[in-house]
Amino acid sequence: MISLVWFKRDLRLDDHGPLAEAARQGAVLPMYIIEPDYWQQPDTSVRQWLFIEQSLQLLDQQLTALGQPLLVIKGPATQVIRQLCQEFPITQVLSHEETGNLWTFQRDLAVKHLLKELAIPWRQYQQHAVFRALKDRDLWAEQADLYLSGALYQKPAALPFICHGRQPLQPFRPHRALDLSPCSSAQTAFALPDTVQSFFNYRAKDYSRHISLPDKAQHSSSRLSPYLAYGQLSLRALQQQTLRNIKQQPALSFGLSSFYSRLRWHCHFIQKLESDPLIETEALHPGYARLRKQDFNTDWFWAWAHGYTGYPLIDACMRSLLATGWLHFRARAMLVAFACYHLWLDWRPVALHLAQCFVDYEPGIHYPQIQMQAGTTDINPNRIYNPVLQSQQKDPQGQFIRRWCPELRLLPDSWLHQPWLMPLSLQRQYGCVLGRDYPMPVVDLQQAMRLAKQRLTECKQQQDPQWWREQKRQVVQRHASRKRPSRRSAKAASSAVQLSLDLNE
Repeated sequence: MISLVWFKRDLRLDDHGPLAEAARQGAVLPMYIIEPDYWQQPDTSVRQWLFIEQSLQLLDQQLTALGQPLLVIKGPATQVIRQLCQEFPITQVLSHEETGNLWTFQRDLAVKHLLKELAIPWRQYQQHAVFRALKDRDLWAEQADLYLSGALYQKPAALPFICHGRQPLQPFRPHRALDLSPCSSAQTAFALPDTVQSFFNYRAKDYSRHISLPDKAQHSSSRLSPYLAYGQLSLRALQQQTLRNIKQQPALSFGLSSFYSRLRWHCHFIQKLESDPLIETEALHPGYARLRKQDFNTDWFWAWAHGYTGYPLIDACMRSLLATGWLHFRARAMLVAFACYHLWLDWRPVALHLAQCFVDYEPGIHYPQIQMQAGTTDINPNRIYNPVLQSQQKDPQGQFIRRWCPELRLLPDSWLHQPWLMPLSLQRQYGCVLGRDYPMPVVDLQQAMRLAKQRLTECKQQQDPQWWREQKRQVVQRHASRKRPSRRSAKAASSAVQLSLDLNE
């Protein structure tokens, strides 16, 4: 009797419900499936795979130390699982619930159908405060609190040996149209303990002050997002550790409290995609369904995607992302806003480009955030960032800009943020002629901002007001956050959790 444990975006041993429960019941066959069709999806990239590959190597070492290596098999999930169920006496399949892209959603439906055909139960466990079959958000906050404060699953002490792991016969490398070279972030899979320790020991001190500063956020941010995205780190364990450190380290408590408050939004956004998988491709408020689709400018998209818009901070952020696979939150929001408002680009190709760039791509956070910044939810304010003001405020001495836009490195601070205002004589003096060494702005800033606001207003005015309000009401009911009431029965929240679990059966 063997339990097949399917690792997905949960590449760890600690606080791993499927592994702990399977080990408690008997023999365990741990498996990871390399799915070539997944790696042909337009939101995947080589740099994501390189991080996962190193994570799998570490996971295999850890499982081997317990007695049973990790099986790594390439092929369609249904084919691989059917083969293993024929080869071994598999009595059940255990995994974490996955809130991935639409492709993984359809794959899971196919696996569910297969296992029903084979009469083998598939037991799926939560790994986030995300609930399936959730009808509205009224009790979500309390349900989330109960889960996130719950007891952690313990790592098995040992696993009985069943078979040797099967690594791919040849190294697997996805082939992507966007040529993103391996980046530094993709080489850090083995550095998780060091990253956690350095953040909790000293880097968190400046978290609040530096999180929006492009030249300093790289050091003061936690840099734990890739480990959360692929499950090397349990979000629940991280939140509980953060609370302990807030109490134990007064010198870091302010920064850690700010970090903890941001962690609280993690599951809130993933719940949106879990409740509505079509957020990946369809506007959250249907009134915005065709917004921007007919106005897509491929030249502007290329300039934005490669860091040649003529706006120094925008270009520096994009070039940094292309090189490293990571950006701080403010820069991510600004890139989306600039693309969708100033350049009036459809948010869907914008989302796919950024997804490929991010090592820490988490679909459940990515797509709701993209729509929020693109102004297609109608429940969030439209944040039309002014890239010049952001540049002057967040990188006043231009250290970040000069690093990633070296053609601007000789410009004095007074011209760096708006180089197009320089007289030609000064351009020649500083070795940066606009249109030759660095591009002219692709759009006029003020004109683009006015036009974006006008188009948003017209889009809403052209719809039936009553229909628009009803659609917004439905979005609020299903996706909007709720204030945590000061007093709420824990028993009622617990009952809501059980109801959600019952609906998921």
